[in-house]
Amino acid sequence: MEERVDLAGETDAKVSQATTLAQSGQLTEALALLAAMEKKCRLGNDNPSLVKVCEASLKLCKDHGNDNFESLIATLQTLSTRRSQKTAAIRALVQTALPWCVQEPYTPMPVANEEEKKVRDRLVSVLLEITEGKIFLERE
Repeated sequence: MEERVDLAGETDAKVSQATTLAQSGQLTEALALLAAMEKKCRLGNDNPSLVKVCEASLKLCKDHGNDNFESLIATLQTLSTRRSQKTAAIRALVQTALPWCVQEPYTPMPVANEEEKKVRDRLVSVLLEITEGKIFLERE
């Protein structure tokens, strides 16, 4: 069994620092900071911190990304296709993004205009690509 490194304190500090950066309009820098922390958590086998970093990355993109969800979709694809990515992280990514496009049970989220519909449909197709062939995501 691989050794687990506890990075909870450092993770909390980096997430709050990234949130501050994103609020000041520096989303790219915030995502770069969280990407470095994600790699550290992934390689250190710290799943709880890894999940927290992945969720924070997506939430920052949704809340502060003003380029029609492209940063959200790019972050979602990047984090889910990382080499040796943990199943807990991929599950957290899907569970975080799913409520933004689908209501329970399996009903598309209502949208106001055609642009929002395109964004919602793109997000659904990306989530389908991520979950395809992954047994541990079967329920989602």
